[in-house]
Amino acid sequence: MASMHFDANIYLHSQFCSPWGMKSDNPGLGSFHVIAYGNCLIKIEGKPDLVLNAGDLVFFPRNTPHRIQNQTHADDQFTTLICGSYDFGEKQNPLLGYLPELIHVSANEISKLPWFESLFRQIVNEAESGTDGKSLILDKLAEILFIYVLRYFVQHKPNEKGLLAALSDKQLSLALAAFHSDIGKAWTVETLAEQANMSRSAFSNYFSELVQLTPMQYVKQWRMQSAYNALVATKASILSIALDHGYQSEAAFSKVFKKQFSITPGKARRQQL
Repeated sequence: MASMHFDANIYLHSQFCSPWGMKSDNPGLGSFHVIAYGNCLIKIEGKPDLVLNAGDLVFFPRNTPHRIQNQTHADDQFTTLICGSYDFGEKQNPLLGYLPELIHVSANEISKLPWFESLFRQIVNEAESGTDGKSLILDKLAEILFIYVLRYFVQHKPNEKGLLAALSDKQLSLALAAFHSDIGKAWTVETLAEQANMSRSAFSNYFSELVQLTPMQYVKQWRMQSAYNALVATKASILSIALDHGYQSEAAFSKVFKKQFSITPGKARRQQL
């Protein structure tokens, strides 16, 4: 998670009186809805309606066009929403691809997790406060909310395959933690296997089966994502970034980078200016 770079923005805090409804379609962005009071429906084409009640949260890792509206046809039913978006950048983090279309965390589930319940209540209280700096504080809380949603999902939603399943695995998680703590180290299948206390062949087979990438494909993918973030967020030279990400020359780094993103490192940096 530490390699993820994103911008969070809470763009709506409003009370609605039925009948009401609005569309949410934000290309390139993730989004979330906090149900502070009342209830509502999420409607997604081709999917069953999702009923949301006070204290619920729904998170969309990727843009999923949907409609949010009052649950009943009765007039004078009030619902208060807090809505936000996440911009993960043009080159979205591979972790997002392992998440489902939406993650629904019910009020009952949140109430059993003090750390989650505290943040939820803080977001609602801050949105209603009207104090100076409210927008900035809410955006920072939205950043924490994203991390909490990922924590919740890893801990409570079983994943048979993918990165999130590996993060929950007692052995593979050791290798992943070691890699992400020193992404530029000269990692091999053997050294990663050592971190997981497994033989090379057993580690390689198990990792590939669970993550659906070979260990070295995973290493390359995350190095490139981290390097892309460094290119657009820092003024470090391309050579310095290459060395920090396990490449011994700018030419070798640039070749892999262009194959991954279809643009050169220099062009990726210029596009952000």
